[in-house]
Amino acid sequence: MKALIQRFRILFDRTFAAQGWKQLAWLVAAILLVFIIGWLLHFLFISGATYNDLSGLSWQQRLFQLLIDPGAVDYVSADHHLVAQILALIGTILFGGCLISVISNMLQRHVENFKEGGISYQLKDHVVIIGFDDMVPSLIAQICRDPRYEGCHILVQTTEPAQTVKGYIDRNLPKKQEGRVLMANARRDSEEDLQRLYTTQAREVFVIGNRDEVDHDSMNIDCLKKIVEIHKRAKNCPIIPFTVFFAYHNTFSVFQVTDLAEEWRKYIEFRPFNFYEGWAKKVLISRFYTDGYTKTEYPALDREQMGPNSQKYVHLVILGMSRLGVALGTEAAHLMHFPNYFKDHSKKTRITFIDIHADREMDIFKNRYRHLFQIMSSTYRDFEDGKGEEQVLPPTLFTGKQADFLDIRFEFIKARAESVAIQKLLAKWAMDNDKLLTIAVCLKKPKMNMDIGLYLPDVVYERNTPILLQQQSSAALLSMLNCEWKEDKVSKFSHLFPFGMMDNYFDLNSREIQVAQTINYIYDYFFKHGSTPTELPDEKTMHDLWIQLPVALQWSNYYNSYSIGPKLRALGYAEDSCPEELSDEEVNVIAQVEHNRWCMEKLLLGFRKPDAETLHRMEKDAEFRKQCRQLFIHQDIRPYEDLSEDSKDLDRIMVHCLPLIIKQRKSTR
Repeated sequence: MKALIQRFRILFDRTFAAQGWKQLAWLVAAILLVFIIGWLLHFLFISGATYNDLSGLSWQQRLFQLLIDPGAVDYVSADHHLVAQILALIGTILFGGCLISVISNMLQRHVENFKEGGISYQLKDHVVIIGFDDMVPSLIAQICRDPRYEGCHILVQTTEPAQTVKGYIDRNLPKKQEGRVLMANARRDSEEDLQRLYTTQAREVFVIGNRDEVDHDSMNIDCLKKIVEIHKRAKNCPIIPFTVFFAYHNTFSVFQVTDLAEEWRKYIEFRPFNFYEGWAKKVLISRFYTDGYTKTEYPALDREQMGPNSQKYVHLVILGMSRLGVALGTEAAHLMHFPNYFKDHSKKTRITFIDIHADREMDIFKNRYRHLFQIMSSTYRDFEDGKGEEQVLPPTLFTGKQADFLDIRFEFIKARAESVAIQKLLAKWAMDNDKLLTIAVCLKKPKMNMDIGLYLPDVVYERNTPILLQQQSSAALLSMLNCEWKEDKVSKFSHLFPFGMMDNYFDLNSREIQVAQTINYIYDYFFKHGSTPTELPDEKTMHDLWIQLPVALQWSNYYNSYSIGPKLRALGYAEDSCPEELSDEEVNVIAQVEHNRWCMEKLLLGFRKPDAETLHRMEKDAEFRKQCRQLFIHQDIRPYEDLSEDSKDLDRIMVHCLPLIIKQRKSTR
């Protein structure tokens, strides 16, 4: 008996402390029990009593009247008052106390569950954000401003206190937008919790994760696997875009060229992104940063026209080989290709890394991009142990005409950024009229960036050299220093630009996706019809073609789209403006530029140039050529003049279609 009572107590405590409906069920059971007991008492003790003013009621009605109205005791004859009062007291406790308490508790728990993200809603056409870090409030603010997402709810999954997260988000939103954000307290490694997010009915999903996790990238991929399993079981589930954040650039680079399991492509559209790559794109491609209502615009590295006859070249100096510094350098290598190189091979874009550990960092960089340095020379200088004499490091595999045909030059300098030797070198470079110099300060200790950036040689500021300063959290101080708030914007520090802040590195840029899809459609049309299209189909047609494309080719189209601005500027046109048709001369000039850009893209993404024996076999055997492509070997990584006419046509047709691409890009604004 004692064990039975104990078991009952545990059951009661567990269920009564749970959700409100279970408490209500206990209350209903108690009411039924009271009515049974009341009926017995009524039957045994007061069934024969006389009732003043209640004589017309049935016994059930009289019993109910006693339970809910203590004043009804006065209508019972005096000799039955005691039992009637007991029934009235039980009714008062049950209906006046327990019922109100339970309902109040239910409402209170419901409010608490809502605030803590414990309530699930079967949402549809909503945006899901899985995880929370510093960039999520900025992402949500972008979604709320974007008319494509007008009216849709934003569901944020987090394991952190939901009220704290919601408060942090709301500080970045107008009051009228706060109601669009809902919280879900759930684990992203639990399939049961992920089902509560209803990703199968979402418009778009962002898998962010939590920034401080050691195994962040693995957990995001594991989360993605679980979601794919959920989507597999759903009927008529559309292919939904999944933007997945990778904290480590190495992981991100692998997913740029490694396709997911083919089965996944039936359920999701996979879009990887990374903090460092995101900021490099902001600075070099979109070239602006917004913080609330403040907009910082970054100057182009090629801020003057770099046409075929230009005597200038771009020189990007990166102080510090941090992850962001390396990402900035590689992104510049993707973009900075110009036609004056073909008249004067000395006019290569120069990318200089300066770091106290440049020897070690250079080895890491070259190992990561080993296929690039198989065909490219680089230079190294040591100001720490030596005199800074330039050493030319030849290509590791190819020689002669098959080496050094690219228009980028990497330079590595071992030195402290604040050393006298480097300060003199920066002053000398700033005075060179043939250079378009830009300095990026990306030291591994961000607090030192301001010290370096504010105390460069005077000539650097006098020549209005753009200086990019990596900041960790806020750009407010630099915005004050460079007089962004003034109309004239003139000061010693007017060309200092903050970048690299942790809270705003992802852009909801639908245009870059659509332009990449347009480029893919043009290539596909050319392969099918042998000519270029004169008009473009609807977005759905291009998107359906896009999602069938391997991830590596998707990224190839992205990088092609990123290079449109520098190409148009080299021809003397604005970034979003060009004539309805380019001349044959313009097409041929930029086609050579495009080939150099394409070679750099392939080498940075892990492709390699075949040796002479492999190349000979590839040219004779189509099946072998296909196998080599799967091994990331491409026969067209060679000088432009050595290409076949068919390969040259691929470069020409894309340049020829630039007016069509610009027209489409304008229409998507």
